[in-house]
Amino acid sequence: MKPSSWQTPLLDWALGRQQPTRRHVLLVLATLQLYAVTIGILMHTVHLGLLDRHMANVLILCAVTTFLTVFALVRSGWSLKLTDPVLAFPHALVCNCIGVLAFMQLGDHRSNVMIIMGQTIVAAMFRLRPARVLLLGALTVGMLAVATITLTWHDPVHYPVTKSWAVLAVGGSALLMLSLVAKWISDIGVKLGRQTKELTEAVRTVQQMATTDMLTGLLNRRVVTDLAEAELKLMERTGAPMCVALIDLDHFKDINDRFGHHAGDTALRGFAQSIAPQLRQVDKLARWGGEEFLLMLPQLNQNEALTALERLRQTVEALVFKDHALMQLTFSVGIAQAQPGESLEQLVDRADQAVYEAKRQGRNRCVLASSLVASAEPLTEAPA
Repeated sequence: MKPSSWQTPLLDWALGRQQPTRRHVLLVLATLQLYAVTIGILMHTVHLGLLDRHMANVLILCAVTTFLTVFALVRSGWSLKLTDPVLAFPHALVCNCIGVLAFMQLGDHRSNVMIIMGQTIVAAMFRLRPARVLLLGALTVGMLAVATITLTWHDPVHYPVTKSWAVLAVGGSALLMLSLVAKWISDIGVKLGRQTKELTEAVRTVQQMATTDMLTGLLNRRVVTDLAEAELKLMERTGAPMCVALIDLDHFKDINDRFGHHAGDTALRGFAQSIAPQLRQVDKLARWGGEEFLLMLPQLNQNEALTALERLRQTVEALVFKDHALMQLTFSVGIAQAQPGESLEQLVDRADQAVYEAKRQGRNRCVLASSLVASAEPLTEAPA
């Protein structure tokens, strides 16, 4: 549900405006139920006369101070620079320290506090690494052991050794077992997170392979075909112009024969890397096949497209290949402006005829398909 106009400023103030901060603050706020249960137990024991009110107030003040400190550090964004931006480990450790203090004050009811400590460990396992979860459990049991030794040493009448160590043995072993289970669950979470990341990367790689030409990094023929057909439909509705340019690298076979196929690959990559940065965001350049490329130019008429292609042709002509200083790269291009009712196949075919005409005229030039319409002389295929 979208918050109302008066709720939005309040939520921004409480949770922050940035999404990571808001998420972390909500995780901190989720611990309030543990604080509420702990404070409830303390107040109930005061009501039963089992705990001094002053000591209960001290423990409650420690709990409230801990929560507000963690909340302020996370809400301010200070914790974002840490590997644990929610401060889960120090937060849980301090909470269990307060629990140990309550454990020392509650007498026969001290086992209730161990349940709260166990809940703290369980809550922390969703944010901590497996080793940290186990460390939290071990430190908690260690603090309980120190507290038990202190109680039996200073007040053996109310805390006899046999009974106190029995409580510690049962409660401590339960906490350690819970820590081991939490570590196991955390291990599973880490593995699932790693597998999810690997699966996401694999899907991204497959998508890239399905949409991208691996040699040049450009779109492949299937993708640009879908984009061009969608653009043709848009042109039919809006009447905006659209052109396609079919680009054929000149003498590419000679480049492979003279300099080797590695040089041919270098030429293809060099062409793509020099052209792509000069295109508009709406332009789409794809490898059409072999040494042929298709450039889709939405919202341009044929004269504007001709100007753009002339600039690109001059850029490619000026390319210098460091590892093949004698290799010069040029291209011939045919430009066709889409006509109403024309299919993509017909549009590309007209651009292809213009490419042949550009080669027939001597290569390294741009030819408009519209200039061929009135020509009655049949075009003969020029050599690549």
